[in-house]
Amino acid sequence: MKIRSLFIIIILFNFCSCKELQQTVNTPEIKNYKNLSFKPLSNKQVESFRNNALSSQILVEDGYYVWGLSVVKWEGKYHAYYSRWNKKYEHKGWMTHCEIAHAVSNKPEGPFKFVNVVLKDKKEGGWDINNSHNPYAIVAEGKICLYYIANDVKTLLEEDGQGMVYPDNQWFENNRSRIRDKQCIGVAVANKPSGPFKRSENVVVKPDGVKFKSIAVNPAVVYHDNKYLMIMKGDDVNRKKTFRIQLVGNSDAPEGIFNFNSKPVFDEVQTEDACMWFDQVLNKYYMVCHVMGKSELALFNSKNGFDWQADERKIFMKKEFTLTDGTVWKPKRVERPFVLTNEKGQPKMLYVAVYDGDVNGNIAIPIEY
Repeated sequence: MKIRSLFIIIILFNFCSCKELQQTVNTPEIKNYKNLSFKPLSNKQVESFRNNALSSQILVEDGYYVWGLSVVKWEGKYHAYYSRWNKKYEHKGWMTHCEIAHAVSNKPEGPFKFVNVVLKDKKEGGWDINNSHNPYAIVAEGKICLYYIANDVKTLLEEDGQGMVYPDNQWFENNRSRIRDKQCIGVAVANKPSGPFKRSENVVVKPDGVKFKSIAVNPAVVYHDNKYLMIMKGDDVNRKKTFRIQLVGNSDAPEGIFNFNSKPVFDEVQTEDACMWFDQVLNKYYMVCHVMGKSELALFNSKNGFDWQADERKIFMKKEFTLTDGTVWKPKRVERPFVLTNEKGQPKMLYVAVYDGDVNGNIAIPIEY
């Protein structure tokens, strides 16, 4: 009986392995992104979003604002790490009351089932005692590296004579502009998707006042050729008024030190919310980002990861959705793009954060070519 059971297991294992190999072999390759298109949303999916109801392609949660996610594939399942905060803090709560949650699905489009909170909004000890936002997860060297932003508010508390007593909500309300300039980037590393995640002891990226100032946020990271390449957002040191730029840097280790190029990725207009990947077929880095004040998500490429140019496609996607009935849905806000790639590093799914009505959530859009 034991021998028979073992024989069946071996057959099933070989069948699954052959199936995965066949899927890999049969994955079509694209030579450029010029003709990429996005599968239309159904009216039912839009209705799910508006009703704050979890479904395939729609990640929302009752009682929470949900804003932006990052997805990794681990042992055949898809794991989403997303920002969420209680609705009682309103939309502005993203900056001071956000946590990073983890959900899992058998399919890249979901539906994603909540598993656990991996990084809390309020932490005991460390530089990042307040907030966890902007999750960006990658699989590197057999581990999950989860980049995020948090507020290094200890100096503010000392200035206000609060010591290390965690502040109340009124303090956060009264000090938003000060807190804004205390946002820094950290990383938490785990051996499995649900954690536990070990947070970096020190800040991974903070403003240096030379290449960028005020903030270090919106990290996007690629692990390629034994290097960690990061694009992040800071304020331009050459302008008196706030002007957001994105800089690129690399490191030998997930926790840094990241050495940033002084040349912005693009500085003709303000950009943020970069997503980055390396396409093994085209042998290039690609980035999609949110162009502030514009009606589209822009596409850039780079041969070396440091020198970027607009892709021939230029517009990756307009900030609107074509529906299956031919109509177009234009939400109030479409930001935080994240592109999930296949095993060859080519796009297969786009996730975006959407705000419309009183709902904040993430929408998955299959990429077709």
